[in-house]
Amino acid sequence: MRTTLTRETLSDQIAQHLADFILEELAPGSGLPSEANLAERFGVSRPVVREALRSLAAQGVVEIIGGKGTVVRPVDDRLLRLFFQRALQVGTDTSIELMEVRKPLEVQSATLAAERRTDEELAVIGSKVAAMRTKINHLEAYAQLDVEFHLLVALATHNTTMCHLIGSIRDSLRETIEAGLRRRNTRAQLERVQLLHEEIYNAIAAADPIAAASAMTRHFDEAVTALITPVGSDGSQTGRNDSDRAR
Repeated sequence: MRTTLTRETLSDQIAQHLADFILEELAPGSGLPSEANLAERFGVSRPVVREALRSLAAQGVVEIIGGKGTVVRPVDDRLLRLFFQRALQVGTDTSIELMEVRKPLEVQSATLAAERRTDEELAVIGSKVAAMRTKINHLEAYAQLDVEFHLLVALATHNTTMCHLIGSIRDSLRETIEAGLRRRNTRAQLERVQLLHEEIYNAIAAADPIAAASAMTRHFDEAVTALITPVGSDGSQTGRNDSDRAR
């Protein structure tokens, strides 16, 4: 069946459609249809398909083998990242959906990290939390460090699937974190965000999986509340005062 596409950056759009096609229909190691077949499928020229395939190859999703065509690479988080980048165009609704997906993963991640982390992994997580405090007034830098914190916790689980799942949403995760921070822009609110991350770290340091799960749960509950609480004309959240938010 021929797929009709609107004009965007056409090769990028084809790359997204190819990623969907790979996820839905092909297994690792499978060969993709020929460039001519794909061009017919999507109603574009072969050079556009070729450029899209090169983009996916650069991202590690496929491998172009001279004389043999294009094959799907073994599964890791890169293909899932492409899917989430397309599926989650971050707005309030999709941000909340992403948080609902992340919460059970991240709570389990904190639990396993508290049980399995090494001293070396703990030191790296601790350094990341300390770095976050130095950037508490710099939204974009803080959000990036926040993403890295959650990825480090996932690595400390020693669970490859957990790492792939959390790693696959890291780009959308950063955008969601930034959105949440913009809605919690007073010093007391930002200090609360930092405190919650320090509580997660302290529980992992204490090898206390119950406390780690509890701290991560609080973190997510408060993050969702921040996303759904109306923002006043001055940019601050309404309905709760700073003393309430700092508790």
